[in-house]
Amino acid sequence: MVLTERTPAPGSARRQAFLTALPPAAVLLLAATADVSREAATWFGVRGPICPLGHLLGECACPGCGLTRGVSLVVQGHFRDALAVNPAGFVVAALCIAAILLQFDVIRRGRVTNVHLGLRRLGYWCFLAGVLLSWATRALGCLPQ
Repeated sequence: MVLTERTPAPGSARRQAFLTALPPAAVLLLAATADVSREAATWFGVRGPICPLGHLLGECACPGCGLTRGVSLVVQGHFRDALAVNPAGFVVAALCIAAILLQFDVIRRGRVTNVHLGLRRLGYWCFLAGVLLSWATRALGCLPQ
């Protein structure tokens, strides 16, 4: 017995792709509207999240510390500050743009192809590698301050 994937109807695939494109678009929109510095990010006067692990052990102890600020700084064009805060911000911003483009291609085609699935899987690995690599470079003190 061979199991095959159920191919959704074109309208359903398009609707799902549109809904899947919303979170990365929201990330980029929030990043663009943040009032951000190396120390904190705020939205309309409300301070962004504080990492408990980074707060207790220092920013280099947590792979994600500074990621919100890093993405915001990249989107706003402050590349040197983003590199100092968390270099994975570049990876996350690029992956958000790639995810939106990928979902627009699904909308255009009306279906999800194997190429789309492969690119999605590649994006997961790029995210993991980017965060871990930036964590290692920060922990080793290899980044400009």
